[in-house]
Amino acid sequence: MQRRLEALSSKKLDTLEPKATMAVLVADHSTGKVLASVGSAASMEDLNRKAFIDMTRAIRSPGSALKPLIYAMAFDLGLAHPETLINDAPVRFGNYSPSNFDGQFRGVLKVREALQMSLNIPVITLLERIGPERFMQRLQQSDVNPQLHGGKAELAVALGGVGLSLHDLVTLYAGLAQGGKAVELSVFQRAPKPHARFTSRAAAW
Repeated sequence: MQRRLEALSSKKLDTLEPKATMAVLVADHSTGKVLASVGSAASMEDLNRKAFIDMTRAIRSPGSALKPLIYAMAFDLGLAHPETLINDAPVRFGNYSPSNFDGQFRGVLKVREALQMSLNIPVITLLERIGPERFMQRLQQSDVNPQLHGGKAELAVALGGVGLSLHDLVTLYAGLAQGGKAVELSVFQRAPKPHARFTSRAAAW
């Protein structure tokens, strides 16, 4: 698997812009064992792509990848469920006016549809009700280490306004697959340790 992923990522990298890089991390969510890891798809001589950086550990913006966790927390708090209707329309939170990636608005739709389309306004609306700091505390229960610019969580956390490593992101998604319990990743095969639950089994499902 390691050799195949190295070959696959190197082939894909050839189709990207000269300064782009990529990383791959594959883990068994039931045990936390890391099955393959490509820290950089480029050769070490490629200085344009910063091949010497292990991008599975580097702190980067997770983009929209935290949205499912925000929805899960909203489910746990009784603020919404998958069939709840939510409005995707222009909105302002103080000086912050979020918009969707395509600049369009869908109006009233179901929460599950908002997640499927990765819409920005519905998830920020729910995060505003949850509280960004409260959401960050929930993430930290999963043994991940989110990095906040200025040390304060803002609503933009929902859209990637937080630093997180690919390793931590895989940890969180492995936890979703395990019914909401954090999973410690390791290159060694060992029995999984019990970890704190960061979302309920029902919300993770």
